[in-house]
Amino acid sequence: MKKPSKQELILDAIIQTYLKSRMPIGSSELQMKMTLGISPSTIRIYFKKLSDVGSLEQLHVSGGRVPTHQALMGYWQEKLDLTQPLAIKNIDKIKRSTHEHNLFCIVEKTANTPFKELVTVQNRFLILVFDEHEVVLKFNAKVEQFLQRLVGCQMRELKDISAQVGLYELHEKLSAIFSQAPILREGEKEMYSIAHELQNEAFIQRFQTLHFVESMLDGLYFDGFVPQGCMAIKQKAQLKDEDTTVDLFCFGRIESDFEDFFNQVKE
Repeated sequence: MKKPSKQELILDAIIQTYLKSRMPIGSSELQMKMTLGISPSTIRIYFKKLSDVGSLEQLHVSGGRVPTHQALMGYWQEKLDLTQPLAIKNIDKIKRSTHEHNLFCIVEKTANTPFKELVTVQNRFLILVFDEHEVVLKFNAKVEQFLQRLVGCQMRELKDISAQVGLYELHEKLSAIFSQAPILREGEKEMYSIAHELQNEAFIQRFQTLHFVESMLDGLYFDGFVPQGCMAIKQKAQLKDEDTTVDLFCFGRIESDFEDFFNQVKE
């Protein structure tokens, strides 16, 4: 792995300090927080370089520096690993940490899982097996033959196909799984506060749509999906209390300390 440069270390230190304090930081203050033995005068040189490349900005002539929106985007893309499911301690911890960090969070049981297996029971029942769900239908040889060809497709895809071909019992049972209430929906006050501050309430309609989360891909979302200056995260998580896989969605200002939030809620 490439060793980070002093400029990169200084930018990281500025961002981490800013996430904690939400205040501009000066060279002397940063020098006291770092352990690299860099003088304030040298830090000021790097401040100038980072400002020139658009990573820092100075809100007031005599004030310290703050990271730009672009720098924060790069920081979160580098720091947050969404490739592995997050092991969550418990729902109460998420609820408390959501309010502490002024975020809006949804936790839903993962519904869009693969159709893994079709089991025939004594020519009486057909059992469709998913990761955490099973759907039972009355046996029908033609339906059995049809469903065998669909093993491996996603639950949502199967739900849509079942409606198209007239398998209404299957469609209703899969729809019932998708309509289950979220395990947690917390922080709507914070979401409305952001909408009011940015004079942009259009994005709230998307977040109010039942189970919009399961239609999203895992990843980070910036400008476009969310308003300028905000960030959203969709990630798989393992809820230990219930031994189940869930979808975790978080939204907030991009300068919210998402890293500390995840450190608090994970096992």
